Amino acid sequence: MTSAIGLRVYRIDLRERGSQALLPLDSEELDTPLPEFISSFIGKHDHPIQNNELERSLYFEEKINDGPGSSRGYVHYGTYGFESNFVDTKTKKKKYRRQVSDVEEIPLFYEFWWPEGSHFALVAFQSFQGRSCITMVMGRLKEEFEKVNPDHILIYNKLMPNDAKGSAYSSSRVKQLRLIKRKTSSDLADQYFENATAEVIDFEVTISARRNGDLGPFSSLFKSIKSGPKSIISCAGIDFPEAIASIKVGKKLRRVGVLGHNGDAGVIDLTETIVRGPDGHPTFASLVEESNSILQDFYEVLDDAL
Repeated sequence: MTSAIGLRVYRIDLRERGSQALLPLDSEELDTPLPEFISSFIGKHDHPIQNNELERSLYFEEKINDGPGSSRGYVHYGTYGFESNFVDTKTKKKKYRRQVSDVEEIPLFYEFWWPEGSHFALVAFQSFQGRSCITMVMGRLKEEFEKVNPDHILIYNKLMPNDAKGSAYSSSRVKQLRLIKRKTSSDLADQYFENATAEVIDFEVTISARRNGDLGPFSSLFKSIKSGPKSIISCAGIDFPEAIASIKVGKKLRRVGVLGHNGDAGVIDLTETIVRGPDGHPTFASLVEESNSILQDFYEVLDDAL
């Protein structure tokens, strides 16, 4: 089965401590403007940094520098702290015994983009089979920036489908909606299969528009979502805690998480659109193409909303 590739997009803003008003990223009030700080941060972290509490490590490999605050490349992200066996999938023979100090490292694409003069920046992070470096990277960026600029706060927020004003998704037309309810009772399966052995099943409903139609604007979907500690969508009397919509983002039809667990909401699925190399990872060129298109699309919507 092909490994899932996702892209999460975050907006970066600044404000002065004690104030809710947002500041330009290159404000003269800053000791070090954020665009310059981002560039120096990437250059400074080009060697492995370990977080022993999380048992994670990372370092940047910058491939393209487009000026202050704009950079593309890889975050080499790894896990360590446990032993395991590496086994040949065909022969089942053990090839290597991983040690506690060994790091399993994967390349994850990143792109920081600050359109010169903009009040905000955007950053995109790739995920691989659900693994993502966002928390570690952005937490460290925020901590180090605020040490240099103690009177200011760096804010980063994932662009979510249900963002109200200026949502990057709101005007997109929905072609398909997939509703998912995992680990539910097998009562439904029992209605169709005799002597079903599964006690727990995953239940899905897919609603699709015909060839030249759509289900309506993405923004209207959220009228159907019941808000609360755990948001849900109800369909035919069944509550679904997960939902994935197929909408146009970055000039292409893409699957975007609407509701879900483990931060799946807002994740753009690139699994079927990127090109993979012989190593099983997406090629850098295909990730650049997808990220550029998505960030440009988001920026135009968010900039118009200011």
